[in-house]
Formats: sequence, structure tokens, C-alpha cells
Amino acid sequence: MIEKIYLGLILVFFILAFSIRNIKTYLATKQSIRGKSIKLSMSIFISTMMYVLIMLRLTLLKPKWFIEIDLSQYVWVKILGFGLVFIGFMIGIFALIEMKNSWRVGIKYNQETKLITTGIYSISRNPYFLSYNILFLGYILIFPSIILIVLYVLLVAIFHKMILEEEGYLQSVHKINYIEYKRKVNRYLTINLK
Repeated sequence: MIEKIYLGLILVFFILAFSIRNIKTYLATKQSIRGKSIKLSMSIFISTMMYVLIMLRLTLLKPKWFIEIDLSQYVWVKILGFGLVFIGFMIGIFALIEMKNSWRVGIKYNQETKLITTGIYSISRNPYFLSYNILFLGYILIFPSIILIVLYVLLVAIFHKMILEEEGYLQSVHKINYIEYKRKVNRYLTINLK
């Protein structure tokens, strides 16, 4: 029961943090912060489906309704899942905090924002996307559902396409600053072992 409460609270707080960041940025800029693209709409639809399915699995649905693979003999998989859920959540929170009023949902071509390269953005150019990938992977390891796996693969592919499009946009706006940033920081994760 405590496990389900933990997993439910993490998911609720992840969604709330995203919503609060959107509202705060909108109020500070007095402009819409949501871009328009089919990829963005698809990613919102798929991630919302995943949120709903995970919440239903935590509250009502049994594994058979979820088409889960039984991995109960591999306890370490579930433990790893709990760790990834927490790591994904923390990366997402740090990414939202660091972006401040440069936060946008998708690309807003008519709005130029400050290039954020500090904090969590000094180890990943896309920490919020990375946080989603890690968080949902954690939930999949805890509830290894065929449905969630298919949705996850689609979402990761769409996110990657969105990232590539955003990189082109940021390079066109921030020019050499973005090129330098790309040289120092990897798309998903930079590990310096110095």
C-alpha cells in the first residue's frame, strides 16, 4: 500500500509541477507558452494516456487488465523501477526550476527566450525530456505492461523528433552560443569523469 501511495504521489506531483511551471511562466510573460505541432499534440496525448493508465493500475486495474508480464521473481527489477521513478522525478523538478520564464511547451517561433545552460542544463541539453523517459521507464519496470511499453516507445520516438526540431530552432536563434553549448553538453546526458 505504501508503495502505491509513493508512486501515486510522485506522478501527481510531477504533473502538478509541470502545471505550476506553465501557469507561472504564462503569468510572468503574459503570453501563451504552448507551441503548435502534431508532434507536441501526440506527445501530450500519449503521456496523458500513460498517466491515466498508471493511476488506474495504482487504484483499480489488476495486472491481467493491464497485460503485464510477470517479473515477480526478479525483485531487483522492481527496486530499480522505484529508483528510476525517483530520479526521473527529481531531474524533472530541477529542469522546471532552472528554466524559469524561458519554459515553453513545444516551440514558440514568435518568442525568443534566454538560453539556459546552468544547473541541470549543464549535464543535459534536454533534462525535462530525459526526466519523462526515466520516470516512465521506472513505472514500466514496476508494472511491466505491454500497453505501457508500446506507448513508451512511441513517446520516446516523438520526444526525440521534437528535440531535433528544437535544436535546429535554438541554433537559429542563439547561433554560436548554442553551438558552443552543444559542444560541451550532450543531448541527453553528459558524464564528466575528471
